[in-house]
Amino acid sequence: MVTLMASSDLPPPDHRTLGFERFVFFTDAVFAIAITLLVLDLRLPNGGAGPFELRPMIPKFISFGLSFYVIGRYWVAHHQLFDRIQGCDTRLLTTNLAFLAGIAFLPFPTSVVILEQPQPGPVIFYTLSVAVVGLLMMAVIVVATRPAIRPGVTTGARARWSLNAAGPPLVFLLAAAVATRWPRAALFFILLLIPIGWAFDAVGRRLQGAIDKPKPVAPPQ
Repeated sequence: MVTLMASSDLPPPDHRTLGFERFVFFTDAVFAIAITLLVLDLRLPNGGAGPFELRPMIPKFISFGLSFYVIGRYWVAHHQLFDRIQGCDTRLLTTNLAFLAGIAFLPFPTSVVILEQPQPGPVIFYTLSVAVVGLLMMAVIVVATRPAIRPGVTTGARARWSLNAAGPPLVFLLAAAVATRWPRAALFFILLLIPIGWAFDAVGRRLQGAIDKPKPVAPPQ
């Protein structure tokens, strides 16, 4: 979903403070709890009474898989982003906390959208909720890639990471618009996350190369 950087782009890590480690551990804990809560909606209808049948569970499996993928991909992107960052300040802590609020909230819209027949209201609520999480991730990237937090970062790299992060919220905002008329089609529209992610990454690499391209040095007069 969000491709930030390859390991070859990163400098080796140095010593990290206990405060930064607590920041990372807390973030991982919120992700773990949110992704675990998704399974609570996977219950058989009528409390399991009657003959065993999986067909009514298919919408729940789809919603679980989609939200699991979204949260999991944001965890991977967050891990890549902070793998080489050496510390944090109040601005980063506050922005990251807002992002985690969105992650922790996602199990609720997931439980709302689990319907055998998709309806506009629940699908719009779900897609907008995920879009907000994507926008908050963009804010985290902007704050976490400041030179004061990540020394040596280039302008092109910051532009590439921000552009890559813009793909998912764009897809979910468009899906919310589609859901006003065709809620079922909107859920399939979300599959565009994969090709749009590839396209944004390719454009981001070109953008980084263009911005960070060394300027020719004029010959001495």
